[in-house]
Amino acid sequence: KPRAVGRKPRAEAHEPKRKGGSLRTEAVKGESALRRFVVSAIFCLTAFAMRVAVRAEPAFANVYATHMNAFWVNTLGRFSSLFGFSLVEILIYLLLVLAVVLLVRIIRGNVIRIRSRARQDSDSLQTQKYQDNVILTRSRARQGKAQGFRPYGKDELLLVLFLASLIFLLFECNEDMYFDRTTFSDTYGYGQGSYSTENLETVCRMLVDKSNALSDQVARNEAGIMQCDDGIRGRVRRSMITLGTEYPYLGGWYPKAKPLLISQLLSYSSMTGIYSAYTIEANYNAEMTPYNIPYTMCHELSHLKGVMQENQANFCAYLACIGSEDADILYSGYLTAWVYCGNELYRRDYDSWKKLAGELRHSCNVDLQDNNDFWAAHEGKVSEATESFNDSWLKSHGQKDGTLSYDKVVDLIISYEMEKKDDRESG
Repeated sequence: KPRAVGRKPRAEAHEPKRKGGSLRTEAVKGESALRRFVVSAIFCLTAFAMRVAVRAEPAFANVYATHMNAFWVNTLGRFSSLFGFSLVEILIYLLLVLAVVLLVRIIRGNVIRIRSRARQDSDSLQTQKYQDNVILTRSRARQGKAQGFRPYGKDELLLVLFLASLIFLLFECNEDMYFDRTTFSDTYGYGQGSYSTENLETVCRMLVDKSNALSDQVARNEAGIMQCDDGIRGRVRRSMITLGTEYPYLGGWYPKAKPLLISQLLSYSSMTGIYSAYTIEANYNAEMTPYNIPYTMCHELSHLKGVMQENQANFCAYLACIGSEDADILYSGYLTAWVYCGNELYRRDYDSWKKLAGELRHSCNVDLQDNNDFWAAHEGKVSEATESFNDSWLKSHGQKDGTLSYDKVVDLIISYEMEKKDDRESG
């Protein structure tokens, strides 16, 4: 007994040290959690302040674009360009995996805590049953259990909050801020007036003639469908850089557009491409009919320079394509423009459209038919849902025509081509 008594003080002497260490650990964890929360709050407040500022004073968007677009493109954009694949696509897949992992951790952690608490309450009920000759009732035990249980998952939820606030901030910095910017066409005076059906027919005839002339200059497979080689991404990039020298609005450095690894996601969503504000990347659907690819690359790269309205991005893509010396890019630009302008002529003057459509070479019609067949094969509930979401998204960001805003590029193309025509005639 004396030896047993002698060991007890040593055990008690160690107890406060362990307790103190535990308290210090909890304090460090608390400080870390507080820092994550503060950083997330700063991200959210900054993004919200930017949104309020640009809505209250749209001119702020022009100032922001002038001073900050180049910063983001030359930092985050250049970093993302170091990866040969679509970085945002991989990040999306990782976020989905992370979401599952965090959900499993939260569920598992709470199940463990509930079971542990139940065992503690059971042990407490047995040992304290006759404390001071008073029976501890089961109802009191359950009350203690409800008061003492702390749900598991604070760290996981803080991580979700941090990621969500970072995504919100990047979206504001690299996309939402530009919706109130003075548009590309307004800056350079295109599309300011109306045009006649005769003007439309004149431009459509030019587009048909250009498409026919270029159709024999592009590579085709055994089925007669145009093919794009691996160097098309670099050539499109150079076309955009060249366009930027003519229009400072689009000036500066450009990365190469990237194909999605799983392009089927875009195919079933009826999307030719997508711009990522979170990595400053222009992504395109590598599955679609190839004549779409150069034009789509230019369209998505225009978004990278703060051209958010879809008709404006389409117009910039048209200018980049027709300003190129590459047959693939030229053909893509003229044939895509014929689709947009031809559809408008079809609505206005069917007989004129029918006559011009009949003048298209067989090779052009092969590409157009393959394009129609491709999208028809991918129609379904997913494409309908995506179309509806995209329509609502565009309308909520000031594009009142929704998905029809893509077709509004016709106004700009007609304005540009008729201005060129007048300049030639006056010169």
